[in-house]
Amino acid sequence: MSKRILERYLLAEAARTWAAVTAVLMAVMLSTRFARFLGEAAKGSIPPELLWKVVLLSSLQYLTILIPISLLLGAMLSLGRMYRDSEIAAMHACGVGLGRMYRPFLHLGLMLALVTALLSLWLSPSAGRTVDFLTKKAAQDLKFGVLEPGRFRELPNDGGVFYIESVSDDRSEIRGVFARLLSERGESVITAPRGVQRTDPITGARNIVLLDGYRVDGAAGQADFRITRFDEHGVTIDPPDFVYRSSKQATKPSMALLGSADPRDQAELQWRLSSPLAVLLLALLAVPLSRIEARAGRYSKVAMGIVIYIVYFNLLGIAQAWLESGKLPAWIGLWWVHLVLALAILRLYAVRGGWIERLKVQRA
Repeated sequence: MSKRILERYLLAEAARTWAAVTAVLMAVMLSTRFARFLGEAAKGSIPPELLWKVVLLSSLQYLTILIPISLLLGAMLSLGRMYRDSEIAAMHACGVGLGRMYRPFLHLGLMLALVTALLSLWLSPSAGRTVDFLTKKAAQDLKFGVLEPGRFRELPNDGGVFYIESVSDDRSEIRGVFARLLSERGESVITAPRGVQRTDPITGARNIVLLDGYRVDGAAGQADFRITRFDEHGVTIDPPDFVYRSSKQATKPSMALLGSADPRDQAELQWRLSSPLAVLLLALLAVPLSRIEARAGRYSKVAMGIVIYIVYFNLLGIAQAWLESGKLPAWIGLWWVHLVLALAILRLYAVRGGWIERLKVQRA
């Protein structure tokens, strides 16, 4: 019973510290993502009403990178505090071995690896596709949708351009209108001091009625043209059909990548599988790496853990690029990076557990 209490205590300490680290890293990431998309919204690339939805969905894609580093840091910080407060020494004095200490962190690593696998293989690509769809749809709507004062708006299907000088507060009345319309019959230039606009809520077509204006029909540079004055002149702007296409490997469903002969698809699939594997390996690394001397600082090994994480994920990125370019076969792919880290962890366990010293004594 006491051993179960100890395991629950270790698991609770590691989970609490992991949650705190994840919250801090997530806050930093969300702030940077929000600043980036806020700039896009200011430029008119993303509608303001979609801003938070795009930020939150895109953040799911970064959780697969945050969970491994937050687990490593959370485990190392919690164990570092226990070493500093001599709790680990007390556990060893009570007969608690390394295996008993490793078990709670391995359980936490397994749970987070399952969450990461769900994110990496399903939720993250789905969120990426949704963000890509929303941004591309919003870009088309902004390009062919609401008329903004002081800006030339391109009409769908190379139909010409439309310009308004100002718009009323309820956006129903426009003033200072200039339009250049292109069709198979030729070119028309329309000017009007004012007009009204309405949008069909079903089709999205924009119906504009210009008042007290002029229309000039004819080809540019030729004397054969006609000028018509009108009291009312209707113009309908039909938005083009939106067809979503994406060739990004990061947004493809995982089942579409499985069995593909394309090196880019193979690299993307191995990257997704690497995320939960990285969680397990870093969970195993945290316990022996966290060992510090009694008088050493709590954060003395954290810097080493961060360096290992940076090197590890950079090597994964390099291996992914090599696999995409065909420099590595798929059976080697990204797996050699995990193997190198696994061997380093095994050696660290051997050193911490005294296996190497015992082997030397036996040989002597």
